[in-house]
Amino acid sequence: MRWLIDEMLPPAIASELSSLGHDSLSVAEAGLSGAADDAVYTVALTQNRMVVTENASDYAAIDAQRLAHEQPCVPVVLVRKADHPRGGALAHHLARRLHEWASANPDPYPGPHWP
Repeated sequence: MRWLIDEMLPPAIASELSSLGHDSLSVAEAGLSGAADDAVYTVALTQNRMVVTENASDYAAIDAQRLAHEQPCVPVVLVRKADHPRGGALAHHLARRLHEWASANPDPYPGPHWP
């Protein structure tokens, strides 16, 4: 899978996912630190990546607006850091969870997903 890890999540998730065989990039690595959510979404769309974010409300709104206008969309995987171990274990644990989710969902539909 091709992932784009939003900036509110640890960039180390991208490295962990890459070590599991995924094509993964953090927002910081993509040069998008501080970029608007629409800009991050556009990069994900042009690079055929899924967005992983904790920002459910903004990304769900972007997806809804794009779907309403029949515009191309990407899968957006919504996570909650609070559901995972804190500190250094977060990146490892969340990457494993995303890897398991990707294995079970090899062709996710565009729109929001809760792994």
